[in-house]
Amino acid sequence: MTTTTARKRRASAEVKRLIAHAASAEFAEKGFERTTIRSVARRAGVTESMVFRHFESKAELFRSTAAAPLVEFMNEFAGAMGDDPRQDPYDVTLRFADGLYALCSTNRHILMSLAAGASDRPATAAASPLAPCLQALIDGVHEYMENSGTAAASDMRSTVRLAVALVLGTALAGEALFPPDTAECEIPSALARFILHGADYRPASTADDV
Repeated sequence: MTTTTARKRRASAEVKRLIAHAASAEFAEKGFERTTIRSVARRAGVTESMVFRHFESKAELFRSTAAAPLVEFMNEFAGAMGDDPRQDPYDVTLRFADGLYALCSTNRHILMSLAAGASDRPATAAASPLAPCLQALIDGVHEYMENSGTAAASDMRSTVRLAVALVLGTALAGEALFPPDTAECEIPSALARFILHGADYRPASTADDV
């Protein structure tokens, strides 16, 4: 016999599913900036308070729905960066560029959710819905550099953000930017080389000279 608690639990899961589905559609159509909790609630057929019961903010809703694969990749990569300081910097960067490029190339809705309907008002890095995972990446890079005894002349906070932007932009417009006969593996390799060059990476033997 089905209990009242079980029915409520199933109902709660169903409501969350409806909200997540509605949010993904809203973000894809309108972008993060122009999507509102009200519009998500209306699309899901629930109240705004019901949305907040499952997701504490619009940013969390975005990270948990439209951007979930991107957030998961960035957090997992950041958490593993400092595990082995013997990893070659190019190999680390190539894994990042290759993984992020492949993910976004096959999940274009994430890029559209970030770009569609962008607000005219200037946004700050702290206000970005991706701020937590960007910070995780920055922390991961700093940990790797500290453990491996390497250094860079550039501010790694800006470098990490620009690296992410570079890969996302290439994934969005790669077909228009590269010749048709470009091998799929060539693009992540080019991205990795450019990211390292732009960061002015120096091997451990010269890090003390910075």
